[in-house]
Amino acid sequence: MTEGGPFTISFDVPAAKPRACTNCKRRKIKCDGERPKCGPCSRSMGFQDCEFADDGPTRTQILEHQIVMLENRIQELEKPKDSEESLSPQRSYAAERRAASLPALSRGGSPVHLPVAHAELSSGTSTPLTIHSEGTPSMELDPLVHNFLQHGSQFGFFLHVGNFQGSVFGKNRQRPGAGLLDVVHLWAVHLSGTEEYMPYEIGYLSRALRATADALSSLSHPNTVLHCVQAEVLLSQYFLRNTRFLEGKYHLSAAVSLVISSGLHRIRTADSYAMGGPLGPAFHSLAPPQDAIEECERINAFWTVLTMNNCWTTADGSPSNISYTVPDARIDTPWPMDINSSDFQPQLLPQSGMGTVTNFLANLPDNGISGSALHAKAAILFEQASRLASHYRPNVMTNDQLSQFYVLFNSIDTLIEQFKSSIPTVQMHATREMLIIHSLTYVATIQLHNPFIIENDMSRLRGLDAARVIVACLVQVPINEFRYIDPIMGTLLMATSQVFLTELRRLRRHRSFDSPIAQEERAIMDAIETVLAVMNIFAPECRLMSSQLTTMQQLYHAI
Repeated sequence: MTEGGPFTISFDVPAAKPRACTNCKRRKIKCDGERPKCGPCSRSMGFQDCEFADDGPTRTQILEHQIVMLENRIQELEKPKDSEESLSPQRSYAAERRAASLPALSRGGSPVHLPVAHAELSSGTSTPLTIHSEGTPSMELDPLVHNFLQHGSQFGFFLHVGNFQGSVFGKNRQRPGAGLLDVVHLWAVHLSGTEEYMPYEIGYLSRALRATADALSSLSHPNTVLHCVQAEVLLSQYFLRNTRFLEGKYHLSAAVSLVISSGLHRIRTADSYAMGGPLGPAFHSLAPPQDAIEECERINAFWTVLTMNNCWTTADGSPSNISYTVPDARIDTPWPMDINSSDFQPQLLPQSGMGTVTNFLANLPDNGISGSALHAKAAILFEQASRLASHYRPNVMTNDQLSQFYVLFNSIDTLIEQFKSSIPTVQMHATREMLIIHSLTYVATIQLHNPFIIENDMSRLRGLDAARVIVACLVQVPINEFRYIDPIMGTLLMATSQVFLTELRRLRRHRSFDSPIAQEERAIMDAIETVLAVMNIFAPECRLMSSQLTTMQQLYHAI
């Protein structure tokens, strides 16, 4: 990426050659056509799965076909009478596709990141891992599940932890859906970090994928759709954390399809006509929530998916799966609440609402003050600022387009600054959640001013100030006690480092080779090394963070 580019995980692209890979075609950038991996994909943190259409059906095409199948299956479940005649052949075909595609899913986006045992399992070779994982006594997993639930919020777990624990361990309520339970077991083993359980992870992954693929086949469980959303979110985070971006984006798309088609974006809507649109019948198929906690779980499900969508589609520059302006996708659902907090008060939910996100972007007051709401708002600002900056093309934009751009620029810049003043300080709330909220918000400023930092001192200083605030936050929280953190944090830290690297290059261009390092330059180097040290803390537990750390270390030492 050029120093002034809007995104943090893409890099400069060489000249084009006749054939382009699917990634470069979708991103509308030049491709050098190198095999097995082209130049842009080799240098990109977000596109390590380089494929060419002339080599036959790509994994992207296979996964897109599976998404279509999933959406068709949702429609069948919504209107069982209308689809009864075609249900049997469709299910038979779906089963064939599932059997054929699951090994491909297991291969991952980039074979270089996977162990040999993983590739062997994917090829269909018989292995005792799945048998052993199936036979692992559930009692042995109990402490691992407890450990996962303790950190689950960092990976998109939005359900009420107490109720979920009661259902998992048979203390109360119906047990979770099989797909969700298998995915939780996968995460429990993944986070165990012990030689005793790690060999079983591939078997648990295989079982979780199969169970999740079949989860919508039956609506016997009262929370089938909700649990399917949770399973897809956790699978997406699992793959993204392990640098398997294609699969991560596939499961994120599945989660988006579920929340929108189920009407979770219209909970407590004030629009009496909203439920009569094309998305209305799907929402009516969901039974009313049993209590306030279940309703808040549905609300949190939607906002968790929206936040993930905003973060990850922005990080790799791909189109968003959710639009705030399309009438049928307008968001009326109230802001989420911290249902696992000791001061959770469901009575604070508004009776009805309309245009939750559009009102926020219009800088209208609202009651979204919970940590979860602030997280969602920060992700919206991160996405909006980044996408606006990416549209800045001064050489091709007309005067009217430039005028409109600057109006939008000033509007989002003002909104970000006002939002910053509403966030509690990390000194008062030294939590992982608050660190992520601050990081998303200040990186939004960095992204918004990125196109101008080379030529405009005001934007350069705004970016530097934002990066310094993030470093100050890193120093003020007990970072060594966190152990795990939301995988998007690596991308945010990369964006922060890029600001300092750009400034370091500028300073070194203005001093002679043999002159001593000035205090200002030393301060920039200290800031870079602080960010790298924080990334190094999480890198051993997160393959994505490890890969991003290596990239930033190389860029730093190359200056």
